[in-house]
Amino acid sequence: MKVIGRELNKNSSGYITLIAENEEDMWLTYNLVQVGDKMRCSTVRKVQNESATGSVQTKQVRTNLTIEVEKLTSICRGSVLHLKGRNVVENQFVKMGAYHTLDLRIDEKFTITKTEWDSVAIMLVEQASDPTQQADLAAVIMHEGLAYVCLITIQQLLFVRRLILQFHANVQVYLLLSTKRSVTLF
Repeated sequence: MKVIGRELNKNSSGYITLIAENEEDMWLTYNLVQVGDKMRCSTVRKVQNESATGSVQTKQVRTNLTIEVEKLTSICRGSVLHLKGRNVVENQFVKMGAYHTLDLRIDEKFTITKTEWDSVAIMLVEQASDPTQQADLAAVIMHEGLAYVCLITIQQLLFVRRLILQFHANVQVYLLLSTKRSVTLF
């Protein structure tokens, strides 16, 4: 989970802007959002335009909407969240109070606004946004002057650091003979 921005007041009200990177993050989002929260994200809305002749044209327009969540459902093994509610911020294409369903997907930016963020929710967001908290295993892969430090989670392999040390062939033989120098190499 990536935290793009946050603004929380002293009374714990405010918003957090996030990007869910995998199904686990979508599950966390499902548990964070409650009825009454405001959710803002990009969505597609059908818009009808009536011309002077009376003909009606329908087209789909991508816009950002903010709704007050009334119903929340998860489908496709948690990769899509449906958030149904009323529009609370007037838009060029959608009037205040109009119903809309936001389809939240992986790798889409969204903002959750709450009247009160509890400490558990904030802690869960901080843990999900820190890859070192999610790591099941750490590994170091080394080969002749090159080392990779990796974190392994259930979902992915993260390369944390890449260390390079360049040396000549005659120095390489000396390093192999000296264990103390080999330790300081990495």
